Amino acid sequence: MGKKSKGIFCLEVADWSGNMKKRETVKPILDLLRNSALEVPYIYRDVATQGELSHYLGKWTQNKYRDYPILYLAFHGSPGEIFLAGESGRTKPVGFDVFLESLEDSCHGQLIYFGACSFLNVPSKILRNMVRKFDALAVAGYRYEVDWVKSTVFETLFLSELQKNAMTKSGILAVERRIKETAPRLIRELGFRMVIKE
Repeated sequence: MGKKSKGIFCLEVADWSGNMKKRETVKPILDLLRNSALEVPYIYRDVATQGELSHYLGKWTQNKYRDYPILYLAFHGSPGEIFLAGESGRTKPVGFDVFLESLEDSCHGQLIYFGACSFLNVPSKILRNMVRKFDALAVAGYRYEVDWVKSTVFETLFLSELQKNAMTKSGILAVERRIKETAPRLIRELGFRMVIKE
């Protein structure tokens, strides 16, 4: 890994559409970043159940993965919830409490990116509280339902911009300024927001 590269720890819903013949995945974003001049390393796991989610979130908080300070969560979502497979085979909503159980006080100097439709369409007070409880540098994601291709373009840009600054408050503020200058229309259309540690 290059000195400035910040690894990405990606967890993605195992089955986006319910059709096993389809191959929807965010993995090409990760491959592009790894194979670019940035040489961004990544760890990727697909997740189907809440138990798997909790297991991998716990792994991410271990010291041996501190070189992967960006947690990229790619799931279906709604305000304050992502969706996983329930035991009955139906989708099961998973809220902030599940993330808190695994991540509370464990994310110092790290960023959590919710690549899930509408997940961050909740009051700012809740998100500030989440950042504080996680002890995270920042939480980012979308307030709206998002188009797959547009969100892919935006996520590639955002994850690459994170490589250009230190994982500090001033570094993340610089990233936020650059993406607002570079992609203002996408930010508006996707409802992107980032809540940074106070």
